Amino acid sequence: MKTVLTRLLILVVALIPSLSAAQIRIVIDPGHGGTDPGGVGNGLQEKNIVLDVANRFKALLDADTANTSGGGSWVALRTRTTDTFVSLSARAAFSNNQDADRFMSIHANAFSDPSAHGTETFAFAEGGLGAALRNLVQSEMIAAWGLTNRGNKTANFAVLRDTAAPAILHELAFITNATDVLKLGSATERQKAAVAHLRAIQRHFGITPFVPSLLAFADSRPSADPAAGPEVPDDPGSGGHAGCSTSSGPSGAFTAVALLGLATIARRRRR
Repeated sequence: MKTVLTRLLILVVALIPSLSAAQIRIVIDPGHGGTDPGGVGNGLQEKNIVLDVANRFKALLDADTANTSGGGSWVALRTRTTDTFVSLSARAAFSNNQDADRFMSIHANAFSDPSAHGTETFAFAEGGLGAALRNLVQSEMIAAWGLTNRGNKTANFAVLRDTAAPAILHELAFITNATDVLKLGSATERQKAAVAHLRAIQRHFGITPFVPSLLAFADSRPSADPAAGPEVPDDPGSGGHAGCSTSSGPSGAFTAVALLGLATIARRRRR
């Protein structure tokens, strides 16, 4: 038995680099933050709304990766994980340093005229992968929220121009509009927005849309991405799970690694 387990562990270790490389790296960019609240209206601040949607989107990508019933396999990273200011150049640099496959920036619109309303999504230029992803995000968000379709657009935004990965910037709705804000201010609707982003990225990579079940998204408190570096503060509560260090000895850890390898191999075969 020991010989069989040893051979299995060798196989898993040998496969880990290729399995890791197969994961799709998505950088999620919650706009504004810290001293920059973004749009403000109807008692809400853009920076808080978009961070909540980003956290929910990341949670769905993580759950999709863990669930072998369908969907895809992702490495989900965020340019900020707390109410912190991050410059536009730092956001693009973070994505580039992480060798992201796609960059998805989430915002909420604002305008001096409160009658302005609706949903729109931007890419840097037409015809590329960024534009293709843009179209899917816009389509899924219109289906999810049913707001006025302001269309698929292009813009010379810094985070679209300076990211190496195909990139989109999505404007959920107008925080200054009395109707749109009913969506922005609702946790239920923000979860729908996160699901719409998940479905869009899955469709973009040719994956049949699959929404993994979540036990709950209790609140919008973020956890830090280890790869975010010093620009994004660490969350003291994002460390290891309590009791993990004493839950099993070396043989338990050995078995866990082996089972992880088998589950991942099964997932690859399923696809």
